[in-house]
Amino acid sequence: MPSWVWANLQIPKNLSIDDRHRITELLGLSTSSKILGNPYPLGGYAGIEVGYEYQVISTSEISQLGNKASETSEIGLNQLTLGKGLYNNVDLYLEFTPFSQSVNVTGYGGQLRWGFYQAEYLPAHLSMILYGNSTNFQNIVTFNTQGADLVAGFTVQDVTLYTGLGWVRSIGNFMGGTNGVTDN
Repeated sequence: MPSWVWANLQIPKNLSIDDRHRITELLGLSTSSKILGNPYPLGGYAGIEVGYEYQVISTSEISQLGNKASETSEIGLNQLTLGKGLYNNVDLYLEFTPFSQSVNVTGYGGQLRWGFYQAEYLPAHLSMILYGNSTNFQNIVTFNTQGADLVAGFTVQDVTLYTGLGWVRSIGNFMGGTNGVTDN
């Protein structure tokens, strides 16, 4: 059974440039925006779509970097997403990570989705998704992530299969100095 961590993530001090790159890969990319629902466009339908995500991120490798902080095997993050169809096949999603004293993480972001193709005789569709978000860990590390995905979906009765490919970029800002995690 996994050990659920309800305490702060201990980010090690004295991180080298390689350590910072690895933490950006582990935390920055893990906290980027994700598709939580059906990729079929909401369009101009009435109402909003609400999504909830509980994500578990492994942090055991982070504890081995820098001055080797006390080991924390994983942290759990909550995220809420609100989606609304704007016009025709364009949707807007706003997402945020509610502040939690137990993990000390905040985040916000958004997605813009455009369903640009729907087959006339097949239940297939294509969508383009642009997204960006920012996640802050303990006011000492902030990750800004941007990306784009091309998603293809195929719907049969109550099941939708979808796949995609895309690009994602995460930039980590690490606090330096006496109370920071790096010396610069």
